[in-house]
Amino acid sequence: MSIETSTQGYSLDEEVRRYMDSASSDFDLSKAYSIASESAMPDAMYIAALFKYLGVSVGTDRDSAKSLLAKAAEAGHVPALIVLEEIDRNPVDVEDALVALRFKAEQRDLEACREIFPIYDTGKSDGKKGPAKKDHVESVRLYMPCADAGDADALNTIGYMYLMGKGVDKDRDLALDLLTRAYENGSAQAAHRIAYMYDMGQCFTDPDIDKAVEWYKKAAEMEYPDSEFALAGIMMVKEYKYYNAAKAVKYLVKAADAKNPDAMHQAGLMYAYGSHGIKRDPVRAKKYLEGACEAGLDQAMVDYANMCFEGQVLDRDLSISAKWFLKATEHFNGVAQYALGCMYGNGFYFDKDDKEAARWFQEAAEGGEPNAQYALACFYYEGRGIERDEKKAFTWFQEAADQGHMGAMSFMAMFMISGKNTEQDVEGGVDLLKKAADNGYYEAQFYLGKLYAEGEYVEKDIPYAKKMLTLAAKQGDMDAKEMLDMLKKKRR
Repeated sequence: MSIETSTQGYSLDEEVRRYMDSASSDFDLSKAYSIASESAMPDAMYIAALFKYLGVSVGTDRDSAKSLLAKAAEAGHVPALIVLEEIDRNPVDVEDALVALRFKAEQRDLEACREIFPIYDTGKSDGKKGPAKKDHVESVRLYMPCADAGDADALNTIGYMYLMGKGVDKDRDLALDLLTRAYENGSAQAAHRIAYMYDMGQCFTDPDIDKAVEWYKKAAEMEYPDSEFALAGIMMVKEYKYYNAAKAVKYLVKAADAKNPDAMHQAGLMYAYGSHGIKRDPVRAKKYLEGACEAGLDQAMVDYANMCFEGQVLDRDLSISAKWFLKATEHFNGVAQYALGCMYGNGFYFDKDDKEAARWFQEAAEGGEPNAQYALACFYYEGRGIERDEKKAFTWFQEAADQGHMGAMSFMAMFMISGKNTEQDVEGGVDLLKKAADNGYYEAQFYLGKLYAEGEYVEKDIPYAKKMLTLAAKQGDMDAKEMLDMLKKKRR
């Protein structure tokens, strides 16, 4: 089916177009020009202008061509307006080539239609500004003859544009028809796009997991990696009737072997930890994780770097860790920025450099990373690698605490209790400390133990103090252990 021409805002001169169709037995450019030159229809004037501009079937007369284009444009013919603007904007040789290509496309020459589509779809040529402005409506119109001829790529591309409303109004039925025909003509991506439509409820469609799985399987049968990965995800969910861990793993590994970045990432984690019935295999884990990193997946970079830093599931290799943390920071990844701050601050791989650590913490903190906000607050509070500033420290502690960072909450609580840099609020501070302590945070447990042992801001409660200090000491807090020992000695 062709796209109805009325959706483009103008009507075609059907008789002129019949003789312009290079695939038709009626193809006759002379007749097409003869009819177009005597018609008052905007589309006919536009076609006649192309003939005159190029000197086909008539002598070249570019002034007359521009006049016809102007009349057609005034009557609402969009392609005429596009060509008129291009003539005024482009160098003569550039516009000559573009009009010649357009003229072939208007003859429904499939090669010309394929060539002209990206020019209007992207507005670029060889990655640079092209001779035409981006215009998805015009790109669809000029590419549609390829879709009418059954070209799978054209059907898939135009179908997706109507599915997403890319430069054209969303049209679910037209999109589904075009994508289905694309699949029938061999496009696995089209099947995946239909599946995703049902999976995510795109284009006025209610989510339908059954339809999604049906189409994902069609694409997977054609070895489309994205659909294999999607099926793996669905089959991993125990709540779905499609749950099948063994099949999920097969689909996941197959997608990973086909270089799907997300699949490589997940397969790498699976082999690193030995999950879902798969034995640990560090060699395969590294292969897949490195593949996902090379594909530019930030989370894979951070996960792989962390594994190589910790040295638990993979061999410790700080050079690899530093490499991928640095790479992830190119995409402003806050976790990677924070990790680099820690490496510089502790002298891991890099020479110890508090100023460089503070710089990375600042980058991550400003991007909203709570661990970095807490670390930066500590640096300001201590004057470490940065000028000491308790007010800035307080501000960053507050930022991190607002995101639920337990360490920052504990610091904020102590500020509130003491009235330092903020209005004193002993009750509110104690409540905040207890919230952090109840979540198992050892410093909050230590602070509570200390408060109730000393009795300066709250009434002394030695049994409660010992309870909190014991909890903190069990987590390795040496200050808590020391205070607990001191309380025991006092009692004796």
